[in-house]
Amino acid sequence: MSTQWIDGRPVSTAEAVRAAAEHLAASRLPVLTGDFDDISAIRAAMRVAASAGGVVDHQGLEAIRPAIEAIRDAGIVMGAPAEIRRRADRVLVIGPDPFEGHDALFEQIFAVAPDIGARTKGKTREIVWLGASEPQRFAKASGEARAIECAQDQLTEAVGIIRAALADRRFADGPFEPGAARALAGWLVDAGFGAVVFKADAFDAIGFEEIAGLVSDLNAKTRATALPVFAGSAFGSAQAATWATGFPMRVSFGRGAPDHDMALFEAERLIGSGEAEAVLLVAASEGGAGVSSDAATILLSAEEPPAGSRAKVAFRIGRPGVDHDQVALEPRFGSFVTHAASAPNADAPPSAALILSMIADDLAEMAAEKGAAA
Repeated sequence: MSTQWIDGRPVSTAEAVRAAAEHLAASRLPVLTGDFDDISAIRAAMRVAASAGGVVDHQGLEAIRPAIEAIRDAGIVMGAPAEIRRRADRVLVIGPDPFEGHDALFEQIFAVAPDIGARTKGKTREIVWLGASEPQRFAKASGEARAIECAQDQLTEAVGIIRAALADRRFADGPFEPGAARALAGWLVDAGFGAVVFKADAFDAIGFEEIAGLVSDLNAKTRATALPVFAGSAFGSAQAATWATGFPMRVSFGRGAPDHDMALFEAERLIGSGEAEAVLLVAASEGGAGVSSDAATILLSAEEPPAGSRAKVAFRIGRPGVDHDQVALEPRFGSFVTHAASAPNADAPPSAALILSMIADDLAEMAAEKGAAA
């Protein structure tokens, strides 16, 4: 049974890899995008893009673009969940429930009281939820939780007011009850170890920067850390891109050296404008993205391409974490963790990382042949 096709025709792996490399090499600006649910896959994609002079993007990046831009431009003091679990005696939660869909992370942090630190060991953890939707879940976990009502569109202003109170500047009450902002600022400063937790994709870049600034302000007076909670694999891929190139996604090798621009190198824009003559799409999850571009498309999919697929070259790939081992960002640990394949199968299709590495090798070989001929 074939797991690779050229124009819908079953071919050998070597033929499909060569055809994919030729399409990418012939394009002035190839684009690699998709879900990239495994760090090995994103690292191999960087090799392909570097050899082909292409762009690498992640299909989930736009949702966290403000967070990436804020961290890139202003930085953030960001802690590990285990540190918050063991040290934080006061936690400020801001905005929509950051633990929705992250029950394991919630249990990881709030299952126990702080147990290390001279100022925090043995204390009852206190939680304030600014813009609360369900404060009782924290009350069950900590015994000390209260809510402050605040509309979503006023949260950035509210954080700015807290920062003004910390700096002892004049400010209006805004969404707070009279005196509440100053009281909240005092509560944060009196923490032995404070944590500010929020849903990363719930804020624009200004809101994200305000929260990061609040944590920095607190560290001038006490100890504090931030925990932005990210969903999906986009943030992990952005971190991997930073290790590999010095830049977070989106990254282009169109001028040789890696370059970064969140707007200029957006895959959807490049494909829609016709600037991308070749597209390599990784759909490692079942039900992944289909092929809709007029560009020469190389599809790496966990599902066999349907009859009539517009992909020039298609590979069926195994699912990371299911058919193959996976290394991915694990929210519970704030770090990358290896996940053994849950249903390993010797007959499973190859991983995206393997196919991408083979394409990168062929591109390097083609470049060497071209150099020798010259």
